[in-house]
Amino acid sequence: MAKKAHGVAVGTRGMLMSNIDFGSAFQQAQAYLRSLSVATVEIENPLELYVFEAYAAMELGTAEWNTFRTH
Repeated sequence: MAKKAHGVAVGTRGMLMSNIDFGSAFQQAQAYLRSLSVATVEIENPLELYVFEAYAAMELGTAEWNTFRTH
């Protein structure tokens, strides 16, 4: 999140933290994440879980951070 807000595409967090502007963007991202709520849903069926994860990411607007790309 901080990389996107600061406009940085490469580099490790440790390397980028020496940049004051990036450090500020990182702290803002941390504060934002700390302000969020968390909910859990137990889904035992693997297929239902797979479909629900994609649906939830799209519905909640988190698809940018949950890409579901295979590694």
